[in-house]
Amino acid sequence: MNHPEGKRADRAADAGWTTGGEVAKHGRMSLAILYATVSGQAEALAQFAAGRLEQAGISAVVENVADFPAGRLQEFDTALIIISTWGEGAPPPDAVDFCAALQKPEARPLPQLRYAVFALGSSSYTVFCGCGRRLDEDLARGGAQRLLPCAEGDLKCKAVFEKWLAAVVAVLSVREPPP
Repeated sequence: MNHPEGKRADRAADAGWTTGGEVAKHGRMSLAILYATVSGQAEALAQFAAGRLEQAGISAVVENVADFPAGRLQEFDTALIIISTWGEGAPPPDAVDFCAALQKPEARPLPQLRYAVFALGSSSYTVFCGCGRRLDEDLARGGAQRLLPCAEGDLKCKAVFEKWLAAVVAVLSVREPPP
């Protein structure tokens, strides 16, 4: 579900976010910001996060999990995953393969990976943020190190997301090797 850059920026602006665009590897630490979305909100949040991290001197690659095989997580030191939930706890269509791969024990040896998950959902569903919660648990079972507890956002989550992102920036700034 790739979208031209113009549409990404438009969706982010429509959601009230500014974008930082895609950025590259930073120093010795490699950081991926991954998203899975149906409505475009997770993508807008990922682009916003990239911009905020870039302002803090931390660069990242931004990718939809549909274009990012789960095995590629082994290439990164850190991953921020912003993922929506489809209906009653299912992954969105663009994340089905990614999530399924991380549920397989052989695909999960990720002891080098530090991660944080921001789960999106609608509290009108019984399994609120179920996909993000399961993904957070799957990564932990694979030996990845949780930077922060899984954060959850409902339909209007700007304040919750900004608080989570500020905590992410603080943690990464402390653990970031000097340039």
